[in-house]
Amino acid sequence: IKMFLLKATPFCTRQSFLRVIPSSTSRVIPLINPLKCAAGDQSYLRVQPISSTAARLAASPKSMKEEHYRKKDKIPLDFRLVYRAPMEHYLAACNIISSFSFAAFTGFSSYAYLKHFHTMAVPFDIEYGTLTANENDLMIFLGFFLFANVVIRLMVNRYTLRVYRNNERYIAIFEGYLPLMRRQIQFKSGDVSAVPEGGILPWQDARYKINDKPVLLLDGNFRTPSELNAMMKHEQ
Repeated sequence: IKMFLLKATPFCTRQSFLRVIPSSTSRVIPLINPLKCAAGDQSYLRVQPISSTAARLAASPKSMKEEHYRKKDKIPLDFRLVYRAPMEHYLAACNIISSFSFAAFTGFSSYAYLKHFHTMAVPFDIEYGTLTANENDLMIFLGFFLFANVVIRLMVNRYTLRVYRNNERYIAIFEGYLPLMRRQIQFKSGDVSAVPEGGILPWQDARYKINDKPVLLLDGNFRTPSELNAMMKHEQ
């Protein structure tokens, strides 16, 4: 700790103050009481500490948000957040909707099959109010419904929400197979490889594999561009 010898000057009668910065990690401000200074009291100097720069950075909104995600994902403290994708709430909603759709479709189909099994005949017509649908219309609707849900489920299961790093070790966070749950994939540096564009999912340029598991990683959401390069598998 550095020691300072401060001497009162005539400026103290004009309610001036002295500012002393002893080090880069802590600061003190000597506050001068003009009444005590005029009376010759040597105890006029009162030192008030200010929080250090490191403490302010530790309590910054960015670090607090990272700590929130770490607790939410149940990640050890020695891992650092290096990737965070947007649209997390939209992915959670898609997970809930697609899961409910599959459950409703399975339940309705099972109920209709068990109830009308003995009276069902092909071809058939379904009348609802002024609308009439035959088996062809029903098959087209069911095919589109299943196709849309499969695409949504693939996107939800492959969309990487966050990636944490501890030296050469990584933990990737995804939406769970059931709503309101999370799942993790642990891997090491060099386990990520790019996949050629193709398929039915969006973000064709964001297709990668982690140990042969297809994932989506948006390049612009890494902490630094070098983080993606550190994860990638490089040819020798």
